[in-house]
Amino acid sequence: MKALYISFLLIFFSLSFNCVAQKKQKNWRLNGYVKDMQSILFTEVDGDWMSDNLIHNRLNFKWYMSESLTLDIEMRNRFMYGDFVKNIPDYAKIVDDEKGFLDMSDLLINEKSFLLHSSIDRAWIDYTRNKLQLRIGRQRINWALTFAWNPNDLFNTYSFFDFDYEEKPGSDAVRLQYYTGMTSLVEIAVKADYNDRITAAGMYRFNKWGYDMQFLGGMLNEEDLVVGAGWSGPLLKGGLRGECSFFQPKDNLSDTTGAFLASLGYDYTFKNSLMVQTEVLYNSKGKEKGDFNLNEFYFMDLSSKNLSLTRWSVMGMLSYPITPLLYGSVSAMYSPNDKSLFVGPTISYSLAENLDFSLVAQSFFSDAAAGGKGTFVFLRIKKSF
Repeated sequence: MKALYISFLLIFFSLSFNCVAQKKQKNWRLNGYVKDMQSILFTEVDGDWMSDNLIHNRLNFKWYMSESLTLDIEMRNRFMYGDFVKNIPDYAKIVDDEKGFLDMSDLLINEKSFLLHSSIDRAWIDYTRNKLQLRIGRQRINWALTFAWNPNDLFNTYSFFDFDYEEKPGSDAVRLQYYTGMTSLVEIAVKADYNDRITAAGMYRFNKWGYDMQFLGGMLNEEDLVVGAGWSGPLLKGGLRGECSFFQPKDNLSDTTGAFLASLGYDYTFKNSLMVQTEVLYNSKGKEKGDFNLNEFYFMDLSSKNLSLTRWSVMGMLSYPITPLLYGSVSAMYSPNDKSLFVGPTISYSLAENLDFSLVAQSFFSDAAAGGKGTFVFLRIKKSF
């Protein structure tokens, strides 16, 4: 696999140089970014600090083969070094956590204090003709309508806290979409994961009374039958969004082991461009009492059936464009079941065209005596090309 990734790197870098010399080429496109991010973790600000650095490069290649066919290959390469690599148990395994059916990621270098990881997270071919669209390969299948928690997102569940992965994960899947009207479509998707488990589902989306609505049903990881619904539309000059899904083990259809998850969110933008977002999650299988553990929470194995550790979670966010170049936001989450609180302020500034600076903090608080709190601080510079 290492030879494969090195070959892809060479090909992409060759194309990037050719792109400069051949601007008249119209049937393919190459873009991406390079980011440098310094990370700090501490429990008390006057206590011991852990620091780490990440150099993150992304390359996106798209070839428009014909009017109907498109090929897309995208990869990210991450060089990490510092205290996280040295001191967090199994950190390299966490980084190289391949969820796809095909193993398209590899630790090119894995040493005591640094590592180099490369991953192809998009590799698909798309056929579109009239109202029909067929896409085969590693892709993102986004059925989510709410912001922080997505019970309808059967194929590509993502973490709210992984802000540095804007593209979000993909799945090794076959996806068929048929547009039945201007605002309606039928979609069927099948994916396989690293354990050879199949997730297969269908979804019908349409617009009624000014709301985008969807109904879905299928099977998750060959274990649970699932039915769900979602909606998104205007309410009191703002936006109301919701999702709900019910998961029932297919081998226990008559018992009460099923899980019900529902998220409901509302957002409103004032005339001065201040945006307010709120969202609440209910997870019938979440714990009603217990101690909060930051490590368990931050690195939990997410799925649409497992979006939280607790029964109830509430999120709020304020965001505001302070100037045309400066953007600020602050988010918070609270769970009454384990009395845990998250606060996350963010400042972003555009230094120049395609050059951005961000300062992000993520602080977790709880009453738990051990492992119940901690703060991450991230300082990032991003250059897009």
